[in-house]
Amino acid sequence: MFSDTLRYTSMVAICMALPLKAEPLNCPGGRVSTEHAGDAAELICSAAARATDQLASCNLEVPEQITITVTDELPDQCLGVYHCGQGHIEILAPEAYAPVRAAGAASAFALISDDAFFESVIRHELAHAALDDMPCPFPSCIVGQEYIAYAMQIRFLPDADRAAFEEATTQVGPVSRDMLSHIMLMMAPESFARRVWLHLQDRDDPCTFIGQISRAEVLLDREHP
Repeated sequence: MFSDTLRYTSMVAICMALPLKAEPLNCPGGRVSTEHAGDAAELICSAAARATDQLASCNLEVPEQITITVTDELPDQCLGVYHCGQGHIEILAPEAYAPVRAAGAASAFALISDDAFFESVIRHELAHAALDDMPCPFPSCIVGQEYIAYAMQIRFLPDADRAAFEEATTQVGPVSRDMLSHIMLMMAPESFARRVWLHLQDRDDPCTFIGQISRAEVLLDREHP
């Protein structure tokens, strides 16, 4: 889920009038700050710190000076947005995601806990931040970007939540690279996320494979006419 000032992001956003404070807060460690987070600032900071360490364990480095802004509305049916080149992430308040998930808008993650889901959204967007300078021989490598972001979102779910995610997956048989298409990402992002996880599980060394995508040694995208 990322943007060029807004590249494509999947899932459904909602608009809620939430009483949020405007004062920015620097999280411990100085790498991440929050804006308009109110009482959720500490939760966001701790989630971002865990996500940064998790991504680093798979050789993805979150850059310095990332700002996470809580907003009451996101464009284009998004649950989170990373603004490329700006070090800026936008998310909804934690409580704003519950109605979205109850409506089935995040069906791939419908069975996981609210806390795990919220943290996974932050991890997904921080993965995009870590891929801000990802090389790409095409005008866009959105499939590779989203593959890594979803893979990290799912890989570091708590065990029980990851098991719940897997339980909801109905894909039968191995997933080929051809099944991880730009069209699938655009038309059925939840199915794309499920396929990403099944595909990653078949890799002998998942983090090595993630590194190969991030360095454009493995290309999941294609040049479009």
